Amino acid sequence: MSAVKKFFTPQRLAMMGVFIALQVILARFVGLQVSEGLRISFESIPIILASLWLGPVAGAIVGVLSDFLGWLLHPFGVYFVPLAITPLLNGVLPGLAYRYIFKGKLNAVKCFIIVFVSEIIASLLCGTLALTLYYSLFVPNKHTTFWLLFVTRLTKFATMTVDAIVVWLLHRYTYNRVIYPMLQGRKR
Repeated sequence: MSAVKKFFTPQRLAMMGVFIALQVILARFVGLQVSEGLRISFESIPIILASLWLGPVAGAIVGVLSDFLGWLLHPFGVYFVPLAITPLLNGVLPGLAYRYIFKGKLNAVKCFIIVFVSEIIASLLCGTLALTLYYSLFVPNKHTTFWLLFVTRLTKFATMTVDAIVVWLLHRYTYNRVIYPMLQGRKR
């Protein structure tokens, strides 16, 4: 069996579809748009779980597809590809950290580190940089600097904490009992 067939098993595709649907719902319909540069939501949870459970490639696919499909369903301005870097990195970084840095079982401390570092790099730094670029290109009369957006988006630390708690609890109580056996093709 080729590597592509092993990667895209029906179970994995179904889980990726569920994660994409969850991310779109959490980002576009449950999230709260506070300002043009700040949205409070828990949209990164499904992407991080996809990355941890299915790997960084699947996490990247879930992140990018959910971002684009979410924009198609509920557009907010022009689709700007650099803004997709945030969900892409949220899909890649946790899986890489889990597999290559924190080898072995995932405990609460490792989970919090993975979520916080991923969110800081993806959302706080790269996302803010992409938003700054977006505003400079598409909203010429709005003088928004990186640092102004960065300070505004520091409130994301509160949602990062909730994200980390939810990811840890879901991983702790569902991965070994439900997800891993399902991915291996075994019935519970």
